[in-house]
Amino acid sequence: MPRKSKNTFTITGDLITISHPDWDYIATATIRDDYAEEIQSVTWIKKGEYLYNEKLGGYLHIYIMKKWYGEETYKKMKEEGYVIDHMDNNGRNCCVDNLFFLLENENKAKGFTVDQYSEEKTHIALTLCRDFVTKHFQITIVFNYPAIANISTIKSPAVIDLAYLLYDRDYPEVINDARTILYDYKRDFTFDPEKLHFADYHIEGAYSPPVSKEAYDSYIKGGHGHAVFFFNKKAPMLGWKAEEQRRFFHLRGKPTTTEI
Repeated sequence: MPRKSKNTFTITGDLITISHPDWDYIATATIRDDYAEEIQSVTWIKKGEYLYNEKLGGYLHIYIMKKWYGEETYKKMKEEGYVIDHMDNNGRNCCVDNLFFLLENENKAKGFTVDQYSEEKTHIALTLCRDFVTKHFQITIVFNYPAIANISTIKSPAVIDLAYLLYDRDYPEVINDARTILYDYKRDFTFDPEKLHFADYHIEGAYSPPVSKEAYDSYIKGGHGHAVFFFNKKAPMLGWKAEEQRRFFHLRGKPTTTEI
């Protein structure tokens, strides 16, 4: 008779959630029929910021990567100095689109830059992911405090509040672009897509001068009698392929000067 797990599991589509009465969070992972019974047959425990089970070989994120990339691929990448990176810096998000191989030194550099700068979501919520089916990476950004559009073809004041950027490049190059976006925004609240290296894009905003950061922060804190809600992340557009070339760019409202 198999031992009953002390965890609680819920499966919705290709997502499984894992919880425990003693935990203050819910962990998530990608599920498939061939290991759905196995992953629920054991008790996953907290080990640092990760989930662990000795019977199934260790950490949950390693278990998931072996299921999706194979034991041999995982072994080869480990021997070459790669670690598994949680792309959104959440060790409990073990969905396959949030996990990828990254050299250990680059993983550390990401931790001190992209992960650190994107931890606070009040003003900007930036997330990295990789679509396992298309093999493309994606950066999704919600500018909760809209970014000033720094785009050469726009001559009227405009702000950007949403961006999906699709990449067919290597992961370190995507990380470099994420770093650039965060640095620019941290410096002067600008967004300059012309310096980035994406293959396709979906960008939305409005013709408008930016409100002051002080006014925005006051609203966030409820200083005007009501609270303003902001996004912690935006789900990626899965199934999006570089060859589609959607190139969607839309600014609401009308420019106050003649556009070129």
